[in-house]
Amino acid sequence: MKKPIRSLLDYLLLTILVSVAIILTLYFNGNKLFQQVVVIGLSILYIVWGILHHLKEKTLRAQIVLEYVLFGLLGSLVVIGLLK
Repeated sequence: MKKPIRSLLDYLLLTILVSVAIILTLYFNGNKLFQQVVVIGLSILYIVWGILHHLKEKTLRAQIVLEYVLFGLLGSLVVIGLLK
């Protein structure tokens, strides 16, 4: 498979994961614990997705892993803070 198509499929998967997480968060509006689990789960999936994406592209470095971990953590903290 060509590189642009493979990257497009990677980003399509990420878009689907984020969309499902948003829908689940909105559907379970009254259940704060479940919403937090969904947000943390999405953050973990985002980190794993980023690592796998860069492994396939052969561009994985420690700085990139740290970036994904920090953005995942920051995103989770912001969203969970907004949900309270």
